[in-house]
Amino acid sequence: MGKKKAKSAILSALRDACANEGKAVAFLEHQRWGDSPFCPRCGIVGEVYQMTDRETKERNKDYRWRCKSCKKMYSVRTGTIFEESRLPLRVWVYAFWKACSSKKGISALQLCREMEITHKSALFVLRRIRHGLGDQPGPMLSGTVEVDETYHGGKPRYRGQIKKGRRTRKTPVIGMLERGGRLRLQVMKRVTAKGLRSAIAKYVVRSARLMTDDFNLYRTAGREFKGGHFTVNHSARQYVKPGTDIHSNSIEGAFSLFKRGVMGTWHSISTKHLPNYLNEFEFRHNTRWDDDGERTAKAIRAADGKRLTYRDSVDRPQSA
Repeated sequence: MGKKKAKSAILSALRDACANEGKAVAFLEHQRWGDSPFCPRCGIVGEVYQMTDRETKERNKDYRWRCKSCKKMYSVRTGTIFEESRLPLRVWVYAFWKACSSKKGISALQLCREMEITHKSALFVLRRIRHGLGDQPGPMLSGTVEVDETYHGGKPRYRGQIKKGRRTRKTPVIGMLERGGRLRLQVMKRVTAKGLRSAIAKYVVRSARLMTDDFNLYRTAGREFKGGHFTVNHSARQYVKPGTDIHSNSIEGAFSLFKRGVMGTWHSISTKHLPNYLNEFEFRHNTRWDDDGERTAKAIRAADGKRLTYRDSVDRPQSA
């Protein structure tokens, strides 16, 4: 019973925060600082106080704090992905909630309609959130780890062109999934034996069992794993070796869910922003055992200390 009450409490706080600016500020302050507010500029804990209006004794409209140590003012926005944003914080809380609770993500157009903001603002909000979900700490993958690659870039424009990922100009993405555990995704410039070996070594422990398809470039990386390297022959339409647990179906299922998000929600993703979309999908997968409220709270805490300026977020034409 206690666990259910905790879940409903955070979801109730989320609903209130999406409707009221003051409650949105209080919600974000609690998620970021808990019961021990501190100064994000000097890091001093406890030596801070809320700034209030001299006449009404209520908090000022910017919900600012002041540090007694460094004498500087700040707010819950300082040092986060929504620093210097003029959008109400209730919009940010709602965007976090929808991005974390929607299995295939939320589009900027949907956020634009539901919160009555411009499409440009909605796009920038979601880009910042995805940026904040990157570089999540966690242990390396162990046990049985499935590895596969997929290719992002849509269907060919003209007839007769090669549709499959290899030997095309599509962007390769390598995925590593610990069975029953975490997922790691990484964009690659080119699929090479050296590149695959480097990416796998970054996220997978040497004692793991490696499961891949029969793509020959995995052989170099597979030799380094003490648990062994096992393959299935996809070219012969073999997807599970009979009587064994040798397959790569789990990582392919993860890729399938991401592609459903691209086709049904986002429709088109540029190569520049693809890593941030992968951040969002990877985060939702790795927190799949949490309820929507706890997942949203984790996402807000993950965005602490991360910034993304508008200049870095927009697509700009490259000079010739």
